[in-house]
Amino acid sequence: MKKDIVLKVGGSILYDHLLNINFDLFKRIKEWYTEIKNDYNHIVLVTGGGGLSRNMESKVAESIEDTDGIHNIAMSITQTNAIILASYIKDKDIFVPKTLGDAYEFLQTNEKGYMVSGGLKVGWSTDMDSAVFADALSLDRVYKVSNVDFIYDKDPKEFFEAKPIRDMTWKEYFKMFSILPNEEHIPNSHIPVDAKCSLFCEKKNIAFLVTGGKLLYEIKDLKNILKKGTYIHN
Repeated sequence: MKKDIVLKVGGSILYDHLLNINFDLFKRIKEWYTEIKNDYNHIVLVTGGGGLSRNMESKVAESIEDTDGIHNIAMSITQTNAIILASYIKDKDIFVPKTLGDAYEFLQTNEKGYMVSGGLKVGWSTDMDSAVFADALSLDRVYKVSNVDFIYDKDPKEFFEAKPIRDMTWKEYFKMFSILPNEEHIPNSHIPVDAKCSLFCEKKNIAFLVTGGKLLYEIKDLKNILKKGTYIHN
């Protein structure tokens, strides 16, 4: 039986506020990966850019006006994060693609394969890369672990009474975050799933399970964290 999984690791949890690498998280990802590896034909990990990417973008934006150039720089940091994570997991079977074509070929031609990737296309978020990889594997969902435990009915930073939403449709998500058809990706827009990616997922019937946040402190085992969160679907 075919069994594959795509896990997006948000850049927000790869580094702390001082831009130190979160090796405690890396350790938990490695333990999860090692435990489940033999149960899956394909495991795809996708790394975001996080604080390091935002920090670099703000510094180069002072001297570089080319938007694509700035996004390319930020994207290269997500790729560096992928190499760091793959090196930490230390599995000779892991493939780190350099281009989108490399990634597609690897997923389409290998019956079994393990891949760690950063962003591979200018204009896309790494959420989008994750969704595209899920689509290439004919998966119906992406798991995303980041600094968001649930999507709430109100901003939990402002409203103590904010309640977590455990299940919502993409249409409800679009309404909550004012996402319009043909929305373009805005780097570092700070919403749980990038707008362009969410529209793609609705079209392709791909769900997102958004989890992480304080659950990372309450639950040690990543496998159990991936059972909680907000499930967004058609």
